[in-house]
Amino acid sequence: MRFDVRFRDEVLPVEFKFGNHADVGKLRSWGSASGRMTHGSLADALEYARFAAKRWRSYRKAGRTLTGLGVLREDVHKQPRAEFVFVLIAYAKWHSPSPVLGFCFCRRTWCHHIVVDLAAVHPDAISSATGEVRGVGTGMFYSLVKLADEMGVQTVWGEATENSAPFYQKLLGMPDITDHFFITGKIFRHCLRGYAKLSKRA
Repeated sequence: MRFDVRFRDEVLPVEFKFGNHADVGKLRSWGSASGRMTHGSLADALEYARFAAKRWRSYRKAGRTLTGLGVLREDVHKQPRAEFVFVLIAYAKWHSPSPVLGFCFCRRTWCHHIVVDLAAVHPDAISSATGEVRGVGTGMFYSLVKLADEMGVQTVWGEATENSAPFYQKLLGMPDITDHFFITGKIFRHCLRGYAKLSKRA
């Protein structure tokens, strides 16, 4: 999958792909992105990246991590009530110093929903001397809903923190979101329309 973001005065493409073990391992390096980012969304991003790498290792030892859509579909077919973990990486080779702009750490649940356990945009994309990359979080979630639709998943849900709740309120057009969100029904369709717009080439 792909979506477009704005960087400076340009509209540029981002690839949103399944991460492998090496990709997820690189999230541990986010801690060196900036020593001064110690509060709010920036601190959350660093914490979530560490958690994602740690949890991935745990699930990988249990044989529950997947690194591609084909494998995910195959394993769901074989074990329809099993829980699987996958990480989606927002990758932009044009971005320096880090081509990894963000990630979503997801679980496919036993009842065929997708739970977003952790999601973050790289601190260098949120705020950096080279300029903010705008639209990464929105692109990731719209793309995730597109993936869910292709898998026949009808509900995507997750926790909203005090720092992230305003983002989800704006993303989903739901001002009453507090500590959780559910993307289903008309909100699901809203996200699919959003993906269609963001994935158009400039």
